Amino acid sequence: MADSDMTIYQPGESILHRMNPVTEVVLATALSLVVFVLSDYRVPLALALVILVLLFVGRVHGPVLKLYAAVAVPFAFFLLLIQGILLTPTDPTPLLVVGPVTVWQSGFEEARLIFLRISVLILAFLLFATTAQPQRLRVALMEKGVPSKLAYVFIASLMIIPEIRNRATAITEAQQARGLDTEADVRTRLSSIVALLAPLLISTLIVANTRALALNARGFQATGDRTYLYDVPDPTSERLLRYLSGVAVIGAVVWRVLA
Repeated sequence: MADSDMTIYQPGESILHRMNPVTEVVLATALSLVVFVLSDYRVPLALALVILVLLFVGRVHGPVLKLYAAVAVPFAFFLLLIQGILLTPTDPTPLLVVGPVTVWQSGFEEARLIFLRISVLILAFLLFATTAQPQRLRVALMEKGVPSKLAYVFIASLMIIPEIRNRATAITEAQQARGLDTEADVRTRLSSIVALLAPLLISTLIVANTRALALNARGFQATGDRTYLYDVPDPTSERLLRYLSGVAVIGAVVWRVLA
């Protein structure tokens, strides 16, 4: 099965697709750390816009923005409800009054900062997941000295959700073909969920066991030098970029402490 079927990776020839996956991991992590260290909402706003531009550069804006909207829209609603309306404000200055509902300015500002921080975190790692081929990522991590087991766990974590989603869809379609009504009233849907979970859990465990046997058969735990199918270049410019990312995180921490 192709990587694109098992992950949200989108094949392409952009500069982001050609970049060393370790560089993408470092950049996504650095961006996430910087926005959580600094308390000015303009920082995550600016970084979110930069990531948005990169999404279009990598031509992965379609799937990423769909996934982002599915998470961000309900999150923004509940965040504004809790922070801006329900919680007691630190500064009782109203931002908006609609009948009996008051949106407090301090709560809105806090909700705005949290939302922008989470947005940068989600967009950065979605950009990484859609432009970094899993096999190249595994090779790049192992070339940097990451143990093969840890590299495999990291790759598997990127693949598990799409794989479970595809398997759940296949099981649901099979159950519908056998006459199980999965689109009726709430009670029927609950019973169909129970009927779905059992084969989904069992099949997931079988797949995990099958992969473990296949990895052992291919010498996954073998020691010594390895040869890789994928060549993952690591130019000096990207090593410098990773170094500057670490400097930026340290600089953000120092700024937060001294400011």
